[in-house]
Amino acid sequence: MSYFDAVIGQETIIQHLTELVSRQTLPHSLLFYGEAGLGKLDMAIGLASLLLGRQVFCGHNGIEYLREVTDARIANGESEKKVESEGLPIYMDKGDAFWIRPMKTTLKVEQWYTLLQDHLSVAGLGNRVVIVDDFHTANAIMANAMLKTIEEPPVNVYFIIITDKINTVLPTIVSRCMGVSFQAVSDDALRHAFKDISAEGNLEEAIAMSNGNPAVVKTLLSQGSISMLDTAVRWIRLLGTDAKWFSEIALISEKLTREEALELMHWLRLVARDMMALKCGALSAQLQLPMHRITLLKVLPFWSMSALSSVVTETLKAEQALRLHIKIALVVDGLSIALHDAREEV
Repeated sequence: MSYFDAVIGQETIIQHLTELVSRQTLPHSLLFYGEAGLGKLDMAIGLASLLLGRQVFCGHNGIEYLREVTDARIANGESEKKVESEGLPIYMDKGDAFWIRPMKTTLKVEQWYTLLQDHLSVAGLGNRVVIVDDFHTANAIMANAMLKTIEEPPVNVYFIIITDKINTVLPTIVSRCMGVSFQAVSDDALRHAFKDISAEGNLEEAIAMSNGNPAVVKTLLSQGSISMLDTAVRWIRLLGTDAKWFSEIALISEKLTREEALELMHWLRLVARDMMALKCGALSAQLQLPMHRITLLKVLPFWSMSALSSVVTETLKAEQALRLHIKIALVVDGLSIALHDAREEV
């Protein structure tokens, strides 16, 4: 059994990190970055376990550990509603492994100060590891507080910072960490990882749609669809065929979180690319979203090639606006109007 069993693919990273640990040359600050779902958190937990010589935060993405914490909080008298809505400032496994997660939606500087004052201010007897999850949710105050620490880290303390959005991380933090870039997983690795549950769905179709992302494959096999992908297809259909497109899109988008809106932009681009491929005569096997082929063929006559190209450019602009924390409703409304105008152009 390996501490990295929960990681799908990423063999090169596993080998490199293992060698650095065995040679005692692992930097004290690491930055794991790449698309959500590629195994960054499982890799961080595996590396923390390797450094400490025991399994920490057990379960895929720490799910078993988090379940135990939830049960303990409820047993201690906290309401289920509070436990569900509020995380802890710091999750700790036996005093040498620490996991900082966003509280609701944001990493707060108070969490960092609590870590430093209550846990890292006294020298430990061995290695200690701090995992900082979803670092792209941290504000500038939190980031600057972290910077001061990783510039002069406590003895035998390792920091593993995880982000889905490397472009939002301060350059000063990037320069002080060993960057570890997570890439798409090979089709063969995905087939091997999901062979035992492939009966629950079409594995080859899921792999084709995933762009090498294990989380997407798992969702497709277990649920049969992806909510934001279905929403993206519906957007394209409404923009092309429904006279009440604006109100309909506003209605289905009004409860989107920022993360869901960002995911929606990704799927809108893939839908547009498949439609462009269909215009060029592509077969189902050549599409990334073959399960939606029939629906896309129905709306294809309403979209020109230039209008579909605009989906790519406009969703990238919308992503940038979302990351600048412009109101989600304003971004969504602006995007739907821009795409409708592009489709209407002759």
